[in-house]
Amino acid sequence: MAYMSRAVVGGVRGAVALAAFALWVSSASAGPGVIITSRADVREAPSEAARLAFVIGHGAAVCVLDESNYTGVVHHRPGWLALRIRGSEGVGYVRTEAIGPAAASSTAAPSCGESASASVMPPTAPATAPVAPIQRWQASEPSPVQAHSPARAGRFLPLHPARIMLGLGTGAAWLNEQSAAQHHIDSSGPTVHISGALTIYDIFSISASGGAAFPSDNASFSQQVVPEQGGGDPTTAGSGLEVSRVSIAVGFRTPFLALFPTENGWFAGALYADYGTSGISGSRSISDCIDCRSEHLDFPGGTFWRVGLDLAAPSSSPKAVQGDFYGYGFTAAYQRYLAGAGLIQEFQVSLTVWLL
Repeated sequence: MAYMSRAVVGGVRGAVALAAFALWVSSASAGPGVIITSRADVREAPSEAARLAFVIGHGAAVCVLDESNYTGVVHHRPGWLALRIRGSEGVGYVRTEAIGPAAASSTAAPSCGESASASVMPPTAPATAPVAPIQRWQASEPSPVQAHSPARAGRFLPLHPARIMLGLGTGAAWLNEQSAAQHHIDSSGPTVHISGALTIYDIFSISASGGAAFPSDNASFSQQVVPEQGGGDPTTAGSGLEVSRVSIAVGFRTPFLALFPTENGWFAGALYADYGTSGISGSRSISDCIDCRSEHLDFPGGTFWRVGLDLAAPSSSPKAVQGDFYGYGFTAAYQRYLAGAGLIQEFQVSLTVWLL
């Protein structure tokens, strides 16, 4: 008769237990499970960035949901399991390694949706520790974000490899006095602009923007126009003035600083400083006219420096809960042109969208 050492026997048993656990996790059937770690954070979506719904202690009994039986309800993501707490109607998500199969003698709760014939593998080790009570967040307690996030108010959020920012805003621009007098226009006016930026690890940025200023025109003209299709009476149309610019810039920024927690994450802020160059041009013309008089206005381009503040808050959309979308924000910036440029300075405010 052949014999094996205790070490070999123990190794075989461990391998069998590990294989049983893997088979249970990959099984298509839903069934009862048990928390095998000291505690398990139950999230509202399969992501560490999702809102914390429950904290469950070692030995707590849970119902693992079968994704095929809950199409459209359960979201699949590798490394996560969907579950329903016994006696609760909600669906939560925990890391796969936090759950083990319940004992073979356990019967599934009706809310698991498991048939009587569903097979259940034995656990890797019996759960003997007392079951810790489920903790629910009350309004009078610290929020889950504040209690369990690695960030704290007054500290920087974890650095993200890349973020994309899109912005739409307005403001005011001041023109070089010499250029304004040359073209018979006022030296300041309101602006509109669009912008986009790529941030790398929240400390380096590359940005581009385009905008237009609308100062008052002291040399406007008018002209008689007729409808392009003919058949209408001539009318008089006046000219409009536009000073446009296109800019690119690079710069450095601070990481996002956690200011205060919200239901979906941290309201955060960051400072930045950029250096860039702009091309500037202008035109005086009658809009929507094919062959009307038009004047091109020359403005020298130039370099600039810019400083600004970004404020951002996480969105409440499902994508934000899953960590795919950071949220909405507000940006304020001051842009100063170096000597020789057709513009002197700009003040910009924007509504922004942040994409992770």
